[in-house]
Amino acid sequence: MKQHLRPNFLVITLVLACLSVLTYSTTLLAIPIAAGDLPKPGDMILISDKDIPLHINIAGKYLEKGKFNEVIAICERILQMKDNHIEALAHMAAAQNSLGEKEIFEKTSKRIHQIDPDSPALYLSMAVACRYDKDFECAELSYEKGLKVIPKKEKLLMGLANLYLENGQLDKASDQFERVLRIKGLPPKYFLNANFALCKIGLDQQNYSDVITRAKLVTDLYPVIPQGYQFLGSAYKAKGEINQAIKTYEKLININSNSPASFQELALIYNDIKNQGKALQYAEEGVKKFPEDAKSKDVLGWVYYTEEKYPEALKQFQVAVRMGQNNPHYLYHLGLVYMKLEKKSKAKEAFIQALNMLGPNGPKKFANEIEDKIALCK
Repeated sequence: MKQHLRPNFLVITLVLACLSVLTYSTTLLAIPIAAGDLPKPGDMILISDKDIPLHINIAGKYLEKGKFNEVIAICERILQMKDNHIEALAHMAAAQNSLGEKEIFEKTSKRIHQIDPDSPALYLSMAVACRYDKDFECAELSYEKGLKVIPKKEKLLMGLANLYLENGQLDKASDQFERVLRIKGLPPKYFLNANFALCKIGLDQQNYSDVITRAKLVTDLYPVIPQGYQFLGSAYKAKGEINQAIKTYEKLININSNSPASFQELALIYNDIKNQGKALQYAEEGVKKFPEDAKSKDVLGWVYYTEEKYPEALKQFQVAVRMGQNNPHYLYHLGLVYMKLEKKSKAKEAFIQALNMLGPNGPKKFANEIEDKIALCK
């Protein structure tokens, strides 16, 4: 490998860590955590400052779920240890406002501005509470208020962009993500997430050439991060440039063999073009190399399924469902193989679970497919 392409693994490690902690905005591929999966405030251990980030994260999840009393309980404990913690104060203020405790809210928000007048935390937390109430205009207003007064705008712009994205306003979302990318000295986590979001929008709008250009930029700058290759490969595949897609994932294997994505995608591509030998090779290699990865199990199951090896497919889908409990696609595949095995009651159960997990805001096309399968389970 040429010297200028050799990645700085310390930087990459930090970048990968950053990708999972974009506070206040929903990451593109994040699976929602059900309120029942969250620890109760009284069961959480807060001994030192090191415990605070987890508590803030959980408080944020409760805020997203509209569990405002739980938010306040967690944040009060944080503030007993660190009384000027801005994010704890912001979460608590948003919860107080949503509970109608206006006077207490005003005191808390005033305290935030006194401690750090340049912090976007209050506007971000208020927007999260508005989004729980399905009040789009309230959330939009909160972001826009913050953008008028806060110097560092990337978190607010990302939040506003994701709000538009969730509301199906793709052009407005794109504009905000582009604004993020125009910020000088932008931290890598925002650069990457904004570009990935624009790639996703580009795929949805079938702007494949734009996606290829953007994804190539990302893979050149951050060669070991798999998401860029996935968007690049998806765009090539959508354009019918299958060989380019294959080369993209083969390049990822050479640069970062510790990512399961390349094995999964190559298995699926070869499966689509009816090269079952190659498909099975990459699928089995993926499972062997990444035994704890649910999607690798699902991909191997899908290769078996298309080969009509239904007992083998069933085994892999069952493991995938058990390992990736919040993924409706794995349940859908499980339902399909149960239908092939003429176990319609079990198929129907899997489809219903998938539909319930998808929720009312899930992709309509996929929901309709599941409903059609349920109707066949009679």
